[in-house]
Amino acid sequence: MKKKWLITGGAAGISGAIMLVSGLTAFAGTSGYEDYKAALKNTAGNTQSVTVQANALLKDNGSILSQAQGSIKANLQNEAVSGDVKITGSQGSQVLSLYSQSDGQVWKSDASDTYYVKQDLQDKKDQETEKESTETAWLSSQEEKIMDALIGNLKNEITSTTDKDGAKHISLQLDNAQIPAVVQALAPVLFKNLSEEKDHESSKETTVDSNDPEDLIQRNLFDFQAIALTNGVQIQSIRLNADITPANELQHQQLDLTFVGKDAQGTSHTLAASLDVQLSAFNTTTTESIDLTGKQVQQLKEDHEHEHRN
Repeated sequence: MKKKWLITGGAAGISGAIMLVSGLTAFAGTSGYEDYKAALKNTAGNTQSVTVQANALLKDNGSILSQAQGSIKANLQNEAVSGDVKITGSQGSQVLSLYSQSDGQVWKSDASDTYYVKQDLQDKKDQETEKESTETAWLSSQEEKIMDALIGNLKNEITSTTDKDGAKHISLQLDNAQIPAVVQALAPVLFKNLSEEKDHESSKETTVDSNDPEDLIQRNLFDFQAIALTNGVQIQSIRLNADITPANELQHQQLDLTFVGKDAQGTSHTLAASLDVQLSAFNTTTTESIDLTGKQVQQLKEDHEHEHRN
């Protein structure tokens, strides 16, 4: 579904970044919580286009497992995205060029002359769902009440400071003992699901294309085997720092998560995940398109079976 790709699309899509961090609002304290939530709602609700600079990093015991550095332009009204993302992981480093229009996506690796194209196939139900989603508030009052109820005893854990020009700075610092048990319980579930996903992928009898951008992202950024923690999994720390403009737009944020646990062999791991996102050119960003005339193109199906055409 095309909307799903836009939200999660690219290694650092604007909507994906917003949705990722919005899940942490449950940890916020009173004033900082309200300031941060208001900025998130305003940014998501009023942004028509934006430019995103992002850097995602995953380390295991201090060694880099994978990294993505991207510059993405997004138009949320017509569901268009364009930009470049450098992926570094177990398969080396490559730069992916991304283009998304309302009817599909185009991906290309700098290691190949082939442009990979995936068309969006939607049924009537999908179209009705997307229509409804555009008419629904980004954060419903019921969802907001649920998040507010989850704050618990952490009302003072987030800080908010205001500059003379009205800009705000949000900070959240949580260590193991401060993280609610209900949140800690999600950590082993997360890695269990990742492990099951790894087993599912390894059981597939499909040929892996070393130049297929989706395969590159899957193997480099989401190397489930490398992060398969099975015992004693806990969240060690959560760090969130955000900058909000005087216009109440989320301009920059840094999110750091640290997990500890052991793999199936009993080896201890400290996994550190970091996401740094810089937003700019609100409602003035223009995305780029790609002309595939005369280029080598490979069509991708939803089941990852490939059809070739030149």
